[in-house]
Amino acid sequence: MNFKFEEFQKSNLALKELNNIRINCYEKFKNQGFPTKKQEHWKYTDLKNIISNNFTNLEIFNNKKISTYNEKFIIKDFKHNKIILLNGNFIESDFSHEDSKKIQIAPLKKIFENKKEFDKIKNYFNDDQNSMISLNHAFANDGIILDIGSDYFFNSPLIIYNFFDNTAENKIINNKIFISLGEKSNLSLIDFYKCENNIKYFNNTIHNYTIKKKATLKKFNIDVSLNNSYNYNSVKIKSYSNSIFENFLFSLGPNLIKNEIHCNLLEEFSSCFVNGIMLLEGNQQHELKTNVNHKYENCKSSQLIKSVLLDNSNGTYQGKISVDKKAQKTNGYQLSKALILSEKSEFNSKPELEIYADDVKCSHGSTTGNIDENSIFYLMTRGLTRDQANKMIVEGFLNEVIETITDTSIQVFISKLFNERINKINI
Repeated sequence: MNFKFEEFQKSNLALKELNNIRINCYEKFKNQGFPTKKQEHWKYTDLKNIISNNFTNLEIFNNKKISTYNEKFIIKDFKHNKIILLNGNFIESDFSHEDSKKIQIAPLKKIFENKKEFDKIKNYFNDDQNSMISLNHAFANDGIILDIGSDYFFNSPLIIYNFFDNTAENKIINNKIFISLGEKSNLSLIDFYKCENNIKYFNNTIHNYTIKKKATLKKFNIDVSLNNSYNYNSVKIKSYSNSIFENFLFSLGPNLIKNEIHCNLLEEFSSCFVNGIMLLEGNQQHELKTNVNHKYENCKSSQLIKSVLLDNSNGTYQGKISVDKKAQKTNGYQLSKALILSEKSEFNSKPELEIYADDVKCSHGSTTGNIDENSIFYLMTRGLTRDQANKMIVEGFLNEVIETITDTSIQVFISKLFNERINKINI
């Protein structure tokens, strides 16, 4: 596949060191290509086959003209700060609810032109066996770097709006998000996705989060509108002592999405909580892959993923808990549950434990089935139709995960979105 790399280089001037990294990463991607099911971590999502079947001429997004975004997509009646990205490019930010002295934000394209600033992040451009990350390193030209100072508790959540307009049609968009949270700080972050006119595009984003001592980052992925997009997200977290990382995924909208979460608990009493919902219909294919690495003693992790599949949809959860030999007194929990409501839908689950310490509490589990007929019969004897009974059971099944959200305002917000979506689905 010809991505016109030389043309991209000429129109995205950067430091010589970064240009050399881009060249090396592009060569690596060309040698590997898009991932296939021959690779263990992609055995359920054959990306090369998916792209060849859905894109006839996929190109790198290289539009230097910055369009204006559609303001009707901004969420109303919900107090929040915002960052606007359009087709992966930084447009603007608004932290009017906060102390601006505690917040530093910069477009990534500016960092790529400043050696002193680029030196702070160049270690994140190390070689990776994942060809999608190599592709991102080669072609990423924008995104954000957000630094939050110490001892700061956000007054309102921050929403990163990921907007895509018609110029992204049949393009692959590569961008990066860097967020560093200072000691004893607290941030609730929402990644919100919206595209115009149901355009078809591929979004390839790398997220890097640093959560310092006694800090808390609560992250929420929201993509609830049915659309024709294809997405790969790699999230890497460094979590230090007494820090908390919470990630809630609301995986409903795109044709295809693969989310990877790699959380490293590097110091004692750090915690990672990953909870998520997949509610799939049509020909949607969604995958969540988590890898929680316990690197130090007295750390805790928990993962709860629930999925409901209808029609011809396909869902996958690959979850792994790794415990280093130094990570004594680890507490790790992982559970996946799926309801399959169609004979044509498919769910794949691969839970893993890799433990090298002996003083640990770790468990994992996975269940897959359909709705219990006895439960349906009970509800129908109380006056509900079969369809109403099915919907009530599905709502109760998934609401258990929504109730794990510890930020009350965001739980109410997500519950509203969930109810709007589930009312439109025939179960």
